[in-house]
Amino acid sequence: MRVSSPTRQYPALAKIAARAAGSASPAIQFSVGHLTGPQPGIEASAAIGEYLSVRTGGVGFQLRTWSPVTPGYPPTGVIAQDDGGGWFGGSVMINPDFLYDSAHSTEILLTLGHEPWCPDYADCLMITLAYKVMTTAAGDEVPILFLQSPVAPFKDPPPRFRIDGSGEAPRVANGLALRMLIALDTSNPRKRLTLVRNIAWVAAEYGLGLQVTDRRFGRVRGEWWSVLRHEPDVYQRKKEELFGWAPSGVPDRAQLLTFVGPARVGASAVIAADLLARNIGLLSVSEATLQEIAFVNVVAPVAPARHGLGEVSGTCLPIGSGLGALARDCGLTARRGARRTSPMDDTPATDYQLLRTGPVDPCVTRADDTVHRPIWISWHLPSMRDVPGVVVDHLLAGGHVSRGRVDYTRARLAQSGLVRGRAKVSVALDPAIDRVDVPDRLSSLCSQVEQEVVAYLVESGEPLRSVGLTIAWRERWVNR
Repeated sequence: MRVSSPTRQYPALAKIAARAAGSASPAIQFSVGHLTGPQPGIEASAAIGEYLSVRTGGVGFQLRTWSPVTPGYPPTGVIAQDDGGGWFGGSVMINPDFLYDSAHSTEILLTLGHEPWCPDYADCLMITLAYKVMTTAAGDEVPILFLQSPVAPFKDPPPRFRIDGSGEAPRVANGLALRMLIALDTSNPRKRLTLVRNIAWVAAEYGLGLQVTDRRFGRVRGEWWSVLRHEPDVYQRKKEELFGWAPSGVPDRAQLLTFVGPARVGASAVIAADLLARNIGLLSVSEATLQEIAFVNVVAPVAPARHGLGEVSGTCLPIGSGLGALARDCGLTARRGARRTSPMDDTPATDYQLLRTGPVDPCVTRADDTVHRPIWISWHLPSMRDVPGVVVDHLLAGGHVSRGRVDYTRARLAQSGLVRGRAKVSVALDPAIDRVDVPDRLSSLCSQVEQEVVAYLVESGEPLRSVGLTIAWRERWVNR
């Protein structure tokens, strides 16, 4: 068993010991929902340790983990079952060697394009390639805490604006980009530099933009240091060279997949390599660690030749057989055209389960004149509430927003008893608003809705002294 660096052992061990002391079982229970309709609410009585909801193109995932309250000795490994209707449940025995200090982390942003998200089949394969590049660079040394695509891409403001970023233009809500949060080993800074260097070499070859968290004094999350600029011409040329054989058009059928198992360093790299070897594209991917359980959520386009699949169904299979079945439906070349895959028996993902629902119909359409802008939300409350949903409702009620949606929500129950959460919502402003007025309009909307939502929460019974809420269209503002 690989032993983690001593510098991140002590805080991590203290965290695990504190959680174990208050838990009735060494296993964590989970619930996974594959969503194709409206976002279901959370019952107030539902047990929650951590919560994640992600939606792209009208489909998505809802994850919930919690510690059991009844003492027991669950079976070792991963237990998963299909509960029907796109819902799965089970338990996972956590990996005590997955150690990291959450106070020391950094983020990496890899950009394939700045246009609104609308990938074709070749773009989906390029996303798989980028996913493999990022996870392979992390390898078996760097824990991946969160990874997501699509996300808001970043572009440096022109030199005429101030260096503090005050001239940053509103960003596209979702584009062809991947964002990865990793834990740092403070005793070995060269490890982080090596990781970024390995990604930069590939990014330069394929024309990808690369940004890393600006870690200079006084900088916060959401402020980036640009390493490489996105080169659209190079990207298009490499995409044609690598995947010019891919079907044309945008995907209109997909499978919803969740890989679940104990969090282990290197597990996602194994999954990414296998997906690329089988020529399985990615419309979206969301990888997260919730209470030391790893979830890799994937929306994979179905190959056009397999569009005649039957009605929507759900399955729960071991990862080896699950990937084989997935390749038959989502592999974008004939089986003989795919590369050789490695057995899963001796990998960090050996005991993972693959939860699968499909085929489903994602909404992937060519962008029209409507541009969605991202708004970030941070909050803490004494209870679990759908704060992003309330924010979107108030934004739509103001008359200046024509469309709104929640892209992702993540919340956790802190040791203090407060529920702390972060979210990103996307809004399309009234077309009558002039482009130059968009920043001021977004600023006034965020300020107004923040006050309205706080008042709504207080009227709903939350004590004012326990309510914290920040809404901003520049991500770094929610971290100031």
